[in-house]
Amino acid sequence: MASSQVPKLSETALGGLCKVCKEPEQKEKMFLICGHSLCMYKYYHIRCLSPEQIASKQQIGKQCWYCPSCLCRRCFCDMDDNKIIMCDGCDEAYHLYCLSPPLTSVPKGHWYCQSCIEAKARKREVKKYEKRILQLHGKRDRALVKSDKYVGMNLLLEALAKMAEEEKMAAKLKRDEEAAAAAMEMLRGDEEEATTAE
Repeated sequence: MASSQVPKLSETALGGLCKVCKEPEQKEKMFLICGHSLCMYKYYHIRCLSPEQIASKQQIGKQCWYCPSCLCRRCFCDMDDNKIIMCDGCDEAYHLYCLSPPLTSVPKGHWYCQSCIEAKARKREVKKYEKRILQLHGKRDRALVKSDKYVGMNLLLEALAKMAEEEKMAAKLKRDEEAAAAAMEMLRGDEEEATTAE
């Protein structure tokens, strides 16, 4: 391969950072290093990868570990690098002929693997559902505001009237408690006078 065709290392690889989380290797976050000579990414924390990415049956017992971007995720073979395509969503690699249906050439523009397409579809469905629920709640709220009972100024006036009524009730309760306390005090005083008179 000519030196002009050798891919340049990514910023994460040049900085000695994990391709997934973009953090350096630490004692509790150890790196797996891709053994492919042309890998652009090189470094991955063990905890940033799935068990299948770390130890697929085809990689166990091999001298080198190949990262998800360098080893076809279907056949797990390190061959035909010129026929490998990388997903623009997850950066996992696939041989053109391992795809279902197989591709004859690398598509122009963005290409996404089946897992990423399914994840995007699920995300779209969740967003549609959220939007529908929000619209339903919005219709109900608008209906309440339009009704005579909940027109803006009336709602405010009703709240103020209710507060004033509650304050009156609290003041009356306080006065009643004070009167009861005074009556109890009088009774105690009368009892003391009666006891002293005897």
